[in-house]
Amino acid sequence: MTTHTPENRTRAVTDEASTANRSTAELLRDGGYATIGATDAAVSYVRHLSEKASEVRGGLRSLKLPTPDDVSATLREIGDGVEQHFESFAGRGREVVAALQGNRATQAAGERARVARSQVKAAATSVRRAGEAATDAVEEAADTVGGRADVDYESMTVDELRDLARARDIEGRSDMNKADLIAALRSS
Repeated sequence: MTTHTPENRTRAVTDEASTANRSTAELLRDGGYATIGATDAAVSYVRHLSEKASEVRGGLRSLKLPTPDDVSATLREIGDGVEQHFESFAGRGREVVAALQGNRATQAAGERARVARSQVKAAATSVRRAGEAATDAVEEAADTVGGRADVDYESMTVDELRDLARARDIEGRSDMNKADLIAALRSS
């Protein structure tokens, strides 16, 4: 019995690719296209289910259950046609991807996503820089005030106290409440 290790799975995919006269990368890529194509076929099938349901309701009276031989024959046909179905689904998947890539709405959405990603990245950089500037300002203010005892810690927010604790490299500050932060700052 073959164990299902990653190495065995990799070997099986490589063997399958070699049998099909294609590279492993091509087989994996076509597997993705086949998944898209099978999904598209399933969606198409589901869209037509209501029509099929009325056909089935009318045919229930004359329903003939398949024999075991019929089931075996059907399974053999499916097994024999797996590669053909795979290729069919991969082709259908390529068409879906090509249609989506050529669609103006998809292209516009992609461009909006790229712009949004760029804006989020810029905003994160701005926030980081603002935080660094605030920390620097707190340090400068602490140095300007001179004696740390003159600072009114009670009037500061927890976030302000944590910023000041960060500037003084106080360990464990993220787990401290306001009273703990004030105590740690006074003793630093």
